[in-house]
Amino acid sequence: MSRNLRIFSFAAVIFATVGLMNDATVMYVLAGVCAAVILAAFLLSQLAMTRLQVEMHLPARRSVAGAAIRPSLTVTSVGSITVGAVVELTATNLTVPGVEVAQRLLLPPLPPASSVGLEVELRPPARGRYRLGPALLIDSDPLGMFQSRSARGEAFDLVVFPRTYDVPRVGAWETGFGRFFSRGRDARRDRGEFRGIREHTPGDDLRHVHWKVTAHVGELAVKEYEPIRHDVISIHLDLGADAHYGAGATSTLETAISAAASLARAGLAEQRSVAVIGRGLPPGVARPGVGQAHLQRIMVALAEAQPSRELFIASLPAGLRQVPRGASVFIITTGAEEGLVQAISSVRSGAGSVTLLIVEGDLQSADQRFVERPRATMQAARAAGMAVGLLRSPASLKEALAAASGPGAADRAGVA
Repeated sequence: MSRNLRIFSFAAVIFATVGLMNDATVMYVLAGVCAAVILAAFLLSQLAMTRLQVEMHLPARRSVAGAAIRPSLTVTSVGSITVGAVVELTATNLTVPGVEVAQRLLLPPLPPASSVGLEVELRPPARGRYRLGPALLIDSDPLGMFQSRSARGEAFDLVVFPRTYDVPRVGAWETGFGRFFSRGRDARRDRGEFRGIREHTPGDDLRHVHWKVTAHVGELAVKEYEPIRHDVISIHLDLGADAHYGAGATSTLETAISAAASLARAGLAEQRSVAVIGRGLPPGVARPGVGQAHLQRIMVALAEAQPSRELFIASLPAGLRQVPRGASVFIITTGAEEGLVQAISSVRSGAGSVTLLIVEGDLQSADQRFVERPRATMQAARAAGMAVGLLRSPASLKEALAAASGPGAADRAGVA
């Protein structure tokens, strides 16, 4: 209840009480006037919403966590002069619970049949699919007794990619394959064992179009090749709900997803074939691919990734068996499951290198198993000859990779 409404309501009660006690007609009249003012203010507040129309324009349907998105609003007055109205725009994350950003703007005075353009700046803090809008109009009567709220315009869905961080060049992650096979990679990258023919997707190289099949079926078809083995980076992401802790943008799950996105972007930037395997991710990103179109598919998949009820150790061996021989394997997990190293060791013989990145969050509010088991997992992995790095935040990925690569890796990581 606003201050003015309290004043007029209190005055109406006092006048009516005094009139009743003294049988004073004037007091009844004053009480009636106060009640009439309150009723008129209420009706005006309801009519205020009919005076404005809002139209929202979204410049892009994709963004990156932490980057500004600037939708524009056009507010048009179709009634009397509008003074003191407020428009509020909210972006609600449909993927990561509890994440929401909003901004309020005060509208300037709008004469009838006039309009004003507004630019709103929102910075989504976490990846995910956001519901933007509809715009909320907040207006009141001239006396400020009643405040009315009304949602106007359409709502839009916006995909926000995970935040990525710069990492060392891919050659610095490896023990020897990278430097040896990087020579002439550009000359060999279109080669490989013929796998089959599939439907053309945006981003495919037109040099791989199979023109005979295209002419026969009437749609573009491309030849698909098995990627060169040593050019493959296979990223295995733990999306198990029970394997992560923390909430919102600072949880271990968000750190793991951001690290996977950073590795994928860096690998594709060096024209490597990249696959990202995780429970619930689309099959298209689990197959090694190259190019900007494949990066977009990976980013969309990671942006909308949801926690899985299945244990990571249940699906990891099957995923590792699909990795081409000689590929570089990255496993991103909190390491809280027992038997993880044994599961990796039993099927990793074909991989060129295996790097285990252990994600660590805020341990003060974490279960005890997230304190003890990851340490045991790291020790067992080192004993088994795996490279191990501790990832405390997405921004520390470069340091984690340098530590995992062994002595002298920090110096190599600085070479770009």
